[in-house]
Formats: sequence, structure tokens, C-alpha cells
Amino acid sequence: MKKSKALRIFLLVLGILFSLINSGCKKQTQEPVPADNRLKLQVYAHRGARSYAPENTIPGYTTGLSIGTHWVDMDIVMSKDGEVVVSHDIRLNPDIVRGIDGKFITERKLVKSLLLDEVKKYDVGRMDTASAYSKFFPAQIGMDGVHMPTLREVIHYVNGKTNKKVGFQIEFKTDPEHNDWTYTPAEFASALYRILKEEDIVPICEIQSFDWRCLYELQNLDHNVKTAYLTEWDNEPGTPNSFFDPDPVKAGLWTGGVLVKDHKNSIPQMVKDMGGTCWEPEDVELTKSALDEAHKLGLKVVVWTWPEHSHTVFNVDLVSKLISWGVDGIITDDPGMLISMLAARNYQLPVRY
Repeated sequence: MKKSKALRIFLLVLGILFSLINSGCKKQTQEPVPADNRLKLQVYAHRGARSYAPENTIPGYTTGLSIGTHWVDMDIVMSKDGEVVVSHDIRLNPDIVRGIDGKFITERKLVKSLLLDEVKKYDVGRMDTASAYSKFFPAQIGMDGVHMPTLREVIHYVNGKTNKKVGFQIEFKTDPEHNDWTYTPAEFASALYRILKEEDIVPICEIQSFDWRCLYELQNLDHNVKTAYLTEWDNEPGTPNSFFDPDPVKAGLWTGGVLVKDHKNSIPQMVKDMGGTCWEPEDVELTKSALDEAHKLGLKVVVWTWPEHSHTVFNVDLVSKLISWGVDGIITDDPGMLISMLAARNYQLPVRY
């Protein structure tokens, strides 16, 4: 009798334990895997990562991807035969361009005046150490045999390394003060769009420009293309040649005649009204109130640095402030420094390739 009672108690306890274990297992399987709730800020490796490698080159993009970035940044121009070339400069830059004789050039030819084969003869792997430009990038590794790539070459290289896991930020380079130096905004937008479609990268691109006419033309071709409207420090009331200049010709020079006064004197409102996805102000230009306004309008806000204005490639105090304000992204020549600051704040970090 005692033995039977003990057995019943043992079986009862065993049943209770089994029930608890089973309910615990069910609870675990029903709960979703916790999402990574760390803060997010997108890293844009500027011109590849020019603090460390030649700008707008395949070695530069190799460096940027190795450090880690959400976006590779590049500038584009067009050659005489209509090829879209990755280069910041409408005219060849003597600070970084060497001829076949190995010497830095003295004549600033328009890229538009050169066939692609001619463009490819120049070497852009080193900086002229006597130039003011070089003083900003003492850690950049110089190399020989580096040429300006086409946009397609960069796209193929980056996609081959990342399987389309890294985005492309592409900037039109034009000059409304010298329209004859480049193709028209419509021609340029058409050439770029053809490449974006053929390479099937529209969803992972942001197309930016100071010359807003190019963005209007691109949006006319496809409203699904994400456009990023660039502005700079000079856009302050009373500053000559800014959006706020009292002369409407000067105020509308880079906007295709669109005037900020017709958009509540607000650049974020202006960008929104013109169909932009993103506003990209210079870092020293941005205010917290303008950032909040842009966010309320549904705009993404990504900042950039102009070393010649800031007198430094990376301002730690300013970047700290911008992170705390909640900017959506930072375009930087030094993605390694930015990633280190984000890591210290427990932000999500980009994958390295």
C-alpha cells in the first residue's frame, strides 16, 4: 500500500515536471526571435574612403568595403563618347592626375573633350604632395597604374564583392555657371538611368546633386529613383549666391530657377516639394530645428563634410553632436573613425567585405 502510494506521488511529480518543461518549450517556440534594437545610422564611404586610398577608384572602393560601409559614394562625369566615368572633377584635377610621363598635369582638360580611351591613359593613384589637397589626407596610400573607372566597372566590382548588399550613392557633377563644360542635365540623367536599369540597381541607389536640374530630369524618367538634394554652408540668409540671395537669378542658379521664398523660406520644404527623398546638407550647415523639420516632412537627412570649409576631414565634436541629434547618415572620408564612434555607442555596424 505504501509502495503504491509512493509510486503515485512519483508519477504525479513527474507529470507536473513534464508539463512545466513542455509549456516552457512551447513558450520559447511561440516567441519571435528578438530583433536587433540597437540604434542605426548609415555610413557612407566618401569617394571610396579617400582618407586611406585614392578617391573614386577601385582601390578606394576596396578600402571602403574592407572598413565597412552601408553605401559606396562616387561622383560621375561623361566622356566625349558618352561613357559615364567615375570622377569628382569636370576638368582634370592637377592635384591627383598624372600623364603618361608620370608627371602631374598642368592643363585642366574637360573630361567631356576626351574619349574614354584617352581618359584611361591618366593615372589617379597618387596625390601631388605639394598641393593643399594632400594635406588633408596624410594617411592615403599612393599607388601607380590606377585609372578612372567607368560607372559600370564600379557597379560590377562592388556587386561582385557584396552581392548587392551595399548601396550606391552617385553624384552628378555639373556646373550651371558653365553649362558647356558638361552634357545637359537631361542627357546626363538619361545616360545614368540607362545604366541603373540595365544593371538592375535602382532600388539600392541614391542619386545626389548640387545641380537640382539633374534630379528633376531623373525623377521625370522614374519617380521610383531615390533622389538626394545637396546643399552647402553658403545657404544662409545674406550670403552671396545662396538660395536666399535677393537676386532671383542667383538664388535659383543651382535649383533650375526654383526659389526658396516660394517654399516657406525652408530648404527642407523645398526639397520635399521638388520630389526629393533625402536632404543632404553640409554638416556645419545643419541645425537641430532644420533636422526636425525635415524628419517631420518624411525626408531622410544625410550630412557631408567639406574639409576646405571645416579645416579638417573629421570633426569628432561635430560628429558626436550630429549622432546625438539623430541624423540618418553621415558621408565621410574616414568611415573607420565613424564606425569606431558608432561601435562605442552600441549602434548597428555595417558588414565588412
